[in-house]
Amino acid sequence: MKLQDKVVVITGSGGGIGEACARRFTAEGAKVVVADVQRDGVERVARAIDSVGLAVDVTVEDNVRAVADLARRTYGEIDLWFSNAGVTGPSQPGQIQANDLWESAWKLHVMAHVYAVREVLPSMLERGDGYLLQTASVVALATMPDKVTYGVTKHAALALAEWLALTFRQQGIKVSCFCPAAMRTPMLMAEGLPPDHPMVQAAAAPEEVAERLVQAIDAEKFLILDSTLGTDSLMSKATDYDQWLTDIASLYAELSKDD
Repeated sequence: MKLQDKVVVITGSGGGIGEACARRFTAEGAKVVVADVQRDGVERVARAIDSVGLAVDVTVEDNVRAVADLARRTYGEIDLWFSNAGVTGPSQPGQIQANDLWESAWKLHVMAHVYAVREVLPSMLERGDGYLLQTASVVALATMPDKVTYGVTKHAALALAEWLALTFRQQGIKVSCFCPAAMRTPMLMAEGLPPDHPMVQAAAAPEEVAERLVQAIDAEKFLILDSTLGTDSLMSKATDYDQWLTDIASLYAELSKDD
C-alpha cells in the first residue's frame, strides 16, 4: 500500500515510535490522526503534522470508536489502522504477577486491537481494501522471563494478527504485525538503563524504524522485523525447542547475576 492520500490512525502516537511514524507517514502524503493517552503528546504531534488527534485510553471500546469517528469526520473512511499503543510494565522476575497487571496488559495489547478491528473492518470489507497494522514485539517470537504479562499478551497479539491475515487476506485486507526489538524510545528509557547498556546501544532510533515500516507497508509484508532476533528465535525453536528453552534460561540466569 502506498501511503499517499491514505487516511491513517496511529494509536500511541503522542511520542516514541508512534510519533515518528505519524511524522514519516505524513511526509509520504498520508492523512494521519493521532491518538494517545497523553494529551500533551497528542496536541504536540497533531500540531506538528497539521492534523487532528484525540487523547484517549484505547483499552475502552467507546474511545476507539471516538477516534474512528474523528478520523471519518475529518478525512473520510480509514484506510490503515495502526494499533501501536503498548507498555512493558514492571520487571518482576520469577513472579506470575498480580491480576491487575494481567488485566491491563491484556486490554492494551490484545483487546485494543480487537476493538479497532471491530470498528474499521466492516467498511474495509465493503470496499474490498484496507490495512490493519499491529505492534507486537520481538518478545512475541521469543519470550520475556522478567515480565510474564508482557510476553504472554504480545504472543496473543501476534496470534490475533495471524488469524486476521489468514481469514481476510482473500477479501482484500492487508495485515501486518510489527515485532520490533528494543528502540530508543521513552518506553526503553523508562527501564532506567544507562546510555552505555548493550540494549540501549543496539536499539534503533524511532526515525529508522518508521522508515522501515513505510517500506514494509509498501511491500505489504505480514511479519515486520527490525533485527535478526525474531528469526533467530523462530529457527532455534523449530530446530530444537528444548535446547532453545535451556539456552534462554541460562542467558537470563547470567543476566540476573550481573544485575
